[in-house]
Amino acid sequence: MNMVTAFVAIILVMLVFGSSQIVELVLKKRREKRGEDIIRDPWTEIHEIPGYRNSRNIAAFYPLKGEANIMPILEELALEGRLLLPRCEGEGIMNFYKVNSLRKDLAKGHFGIMEPREGLEKFEGEIPIFLVPGTKFNWDGCRVGHGKGYYDRFLAKYPKAYKAGIATPAQISQEPLPQKETDIRMDVIIACKERY
Repeated sequence: MNMVTAFVAIILVMLVFGSSQIVELVLKKRREKRGEDIIRDPWTEIHEIPGYRNSRNIAAFYPLKGEANIMPILEELALEGRLLLPRCEGEGIMNFYKVNSLRKDLAKGHFGIMEPREGLEKFEGEIPIFLVPGTKFNWDGCRVGHGKGYYDRFLAKYPKAYKAGIATPAQISQEPLPQKETDIRMDVIIACKERY
């Protein structure tokens, strides 16, 4: 089927069924996918987040075992001087710090997570984009974290920020996820491999 034929077929289907039904059908098909087949091109998807290319500061996370491997993105953002990473600083308190070198600016912190080392200045400015970890996500933007509420509390301070949940296929649930009133919904879910 050439491009013109495919385009005509899509137009005919939209005329018969309506565009909203087509969109819902595509979303339904994506929700039904499992495993590696839900991964498109995470690097392209991350770079196409609205405002990503021009944002001076992007908050991300240092991946734990079982989480999506976003190390190439972290390295790129650090080299560009745009990387913010979190540090847990007490019960339920998390702050972000500018990280310019993954080697020099990080140390093992709470829960064995690599965090910005002591002595770095806490970031106080605007954060337009967050790449957010979790334990479970679904395509509707629901997220389940590790249960301490660090991210939900911090994200609540930035209601206008674009929030991208970064997940492995194993972390994406086909079922609805229980959500509390304080849980923050993601704007998009991007599926990545755990290891590359």
